[in-house]
Amino acid sequence: MNKLSLAIILGGALTVTISNPAFSYEESRFLGIDRDADGAISKAETEAYRERLFKEYDLNSDGKVEYEEYVQAENLRSVTAPSYSEVPVPDEYREMDTNGDTIVTLEEIKAAGISRFNTLDKNMDGKVSKEEFVKPGL
Repeated sequence: MNKLSLAIILGGALTVTISNPAFSYEESRFLGIDRDADGAISKAETEAYRERLFKEYDLNSDGKVEYEEYVQAENLRSVTAPSYSEVPVPDEYREMDTNGDTIVTLEEIKAAGISRFNTLDKNMDGKVSKEEFVKPGL
């Protein structure tokens, strides 16, 4: 690639960066879930996201997420942190663990996802718009 081509490409990238401010955390998450980029999150996209999330958390691939895996996946530990059994259980984990066995299954994560989806879908159209997703206080 010659220097002129590289300069044009970099100049274009710089223009795009300047004209499009960075996305907020919520907007970035929304775009990551909205796989077909239609501006709304469908139930199918929510379920696919939960499946991907479950695989990321199931560090030993045994089909369930134990609390230790959850803590590791969430990067809640550091080299000097107490052992996982001494770390308080986050409310989010406790809410997903519906039977209280300290293990979160894929079914529990899916159920939590459906509940969250229904909470976000304010107009009950079966999709979560960007506005519904990033609205403060959710």
